[in-house]
Amino acid sequence: MSALMNEFSQADIIVSVSPSYWADIPGQFKAFIDRCTPWCNTHEPHKAIPAGKKGYAIALRTGPGMKECERIFSSIEHFYGHLEIECCGHLGLCSVECKDALKGRMDEIEAFCRLI
Repeated sequence: MSALMNEFSQADIIVSVSPSYWADIPGQFKAFIDRCTPWCNTHEPHKAIPAGKKGYAIALRTGPGMKECERIFSSIEHFYGHLEIECCGHLGLCSVECKDALKGRMDEIEAFCRLI
């Protein structure tokens, strides 16, 4: 965790990407978030990463609806909030069964990348 949080400390921008597992982040991502508790602003005493970080969230799901992507964004934004990372944008990609499903979405993906 120290090595990962050192990466967070050195980065100006954090991009979190999550698939949809039952309409939320996967357990592995949740376990990572739980292990970040010592760096969260609600944990006393707490370690901290330097201020001024910007964060972005990307959600991928196989189903057609954005509702599940919104739940993923909410989980990531909640995590960012406790690390005092400003969430500056998100991208939800639905109906993604394989990488070929993204071919028709390249303009949207590239526009999001330019935002970052």
